[in-house]
Amino acid sequence: MTKLIAITGGSGAGKTTVARAVARRLGAGAIVVAEDDYYRCASTIPDFDAATHNFDAPSAKEHTLLRDHLTLAKSGEAFDKPVYDLVTHRRKPEVERIVHADFVIIEGIHLLAAPELNGLFDLTVFMHADEALRLGRRMIRDTEARGRTPRSVMAQFFTHVRAMHAKHVEPQRARADMVIDCPYEAGPEHADASAAQIIERLA
Repeated sequence: MTKLIAITGGSGAGKTTVARAVARRLGAGAIVVAEDDYYRCASTIPDFDAATHNFDAPSAKEHTLLRDHLTLAKSGEAFDKPVYDLVTHRRKPEVERIVHADFVIIEGIHLLAAPELNGLFDLTVFMHADEALRLGRRMIRDTEARGRTPRSVMAQFFTHVRAMHAKHVEPQRARADMVIDCPYEAGPEHADASAAQIIERLA
């Protein structure tokens, strides 16, 4: 049976980097699934306004669909994963076919906060990083890769991200099987060492 590994934590805490490091260590039988691909398409949200929409509330994601897909994965069946465009806030017309894998690593900020996903995971990991570090990483990522302005990144952080982190993300730390700290100087070596810890715990 496929094993599901959840890597959660705040935006900018290093989840994606560590998830990819885990997949590399596990080899060809491992794939990474991003919770971000399960954002609700802007076209389905009445009066959608990217500037004011709360992307950091669990309700922004379609967790029922994610649950259905992970249930299929756990039983060894394939599924068609949506592909979300973080610039346009819409799902792309094409999907990504996910076939059988020995390990599925899911990374995202709400994995242990969504009741729909309770009980699915074989191992849960919480990535911790200081708020200032997470904001700095978001600033770099969102301006360089997502077409955002520094002002809009700051506005979103202090309007929604910080409050939603305190309400929905940080409480997941107590529910996780293990916690990994991600310091400001973390690089590939830290990610690889973190991946080794996760795999050791999985065994």
